[in-house]
Amino acid sequence: MKRKICVVTGTRAEYGLLKNIMRRIDESDDLDLQLIVTGMHLVPEFGHSIDIIRDDGFKIDLEVPLVIEGNGKATMAKSIGFGIINLTLAYEVLNPDVVLILGDRFEIFAAATAAAYSGRVVAHIHGGDKLQAGYDEYSRHAITKISHIHFPATQKSAERIQKLGEEPSRIFIVGSPSIESILSIKYASKEKTFNKFQLDLQKNLVLFVLHPLSTDPEDACNEMKIALESIVELSDQVIIIYPNVDPGSKDMIKILHSYESKHLEKIKSYTNLPYEDYLHLLKYCNVLVGNSSSGIIEAPSFHIPVINIGTRQKGRERADNIIDVPFEKDQISNALIRALNDEKFIHMVQNCANPYGEGKTSGIVCSILRDIKIDSSLLVKSITYD
Repeated sequence: MKRKICVVTGTRAEYGLLKNIMRRIDESDDLDLQLIVTGMHLVPEFGHSIDIIRDDGFKIDLEVPLVIEGNGKATMAKSIGFGIINLTLAYEVLNPDVVLILGDRFEIFAAATAAAYSGRVVAHIHGGDKLQAGYDEYSRHAITKISHIHFPATQKSAERIQKLGEEPSRIFIVGSPSIESILSIKYASKEKTFNKFQLDLQKNLVLFVLHPLSTDPEDACNEMKIALESIVELSDQVIIIYPNVDPGSKDMIKILHSYESKHLEKIKSYTNLPYEDYLHLLKYCNVLVGNSSSGIIEAPSFHIPVINIGTRQKGRERADNIIDVPFEKDQISNALIRALNDEKFIHMVQNCANPYGEGKTSGIVCSILRDIKIDSSLLVKSITYD
């Protein structure tokens, strides 16, 4: 009998990382893929990215509403509670053997909590990462403590999980699934990619992805203004990807629309993109600007400069392609000039190494999910220190 693996996905970015693993599970003779889609995938104003999942050919078992409307800090807490109730009901319907989740967002915290308190095995990808800002830092380590199988991306992340008291027998270093995605794609040429997005091959391309910091949504509007002022002033053409569904994002989108309407000759914005399209833009852009984790994890594999603004990614392991700056116009502008013109820095970026693995994640994860013994010794956890 096949072992039922229930994947829960709540955002476009995390789905892009999970896709190869989902495909490997779906093609396995020993594993049965179940798929729950929730979070911003179901929100039309953020692009209704469930359509991308359908276009990729996956059977969606259940759509589970989770996001509660609102723009304040309490909205996220309410969404978590709503999600725990609905996901618990979903697990009762599907009865999975393992719930497989990735990352640290509030949707995934709800998914892990509902599964663990329903007596189900939780397997967690990308635990043990270190950040110094936002609620994601809280939820990531909380998810680790209620998970039974750990799939960290790096040795340092594995060590942090062990320091939290997790048994070494539960920890398997698998690398980041994003590296496998990067290596598995057959890329179109730069010319075809630029034609697809109606871009000018003769101009530099800035890719811009900025999310609100979950602990400070009231700052999101001003942060978007500061970043866009620098980018519009110094860039020939810009592609902007909408922020995620966190509190503060609606205010950011209003600012984005305002700048786009004034600079139609420079700016193109997208609510979301298929992950492969995003990776094509990442491969061929001249610089990525913002605070997305893709600047830290994926961008080094393409050897492109990244201007990482603010504290959202503070503490993550990183390569030499990153320029860290605060939300100050002059510093963002100086970083853009350096990223586009400093030959010494550009040479260093072209030779940087990505610390997030070798691109073999899906095979390792599926082998462990297939072979690991599921019994009381897996479900009952014991802290490793007194």
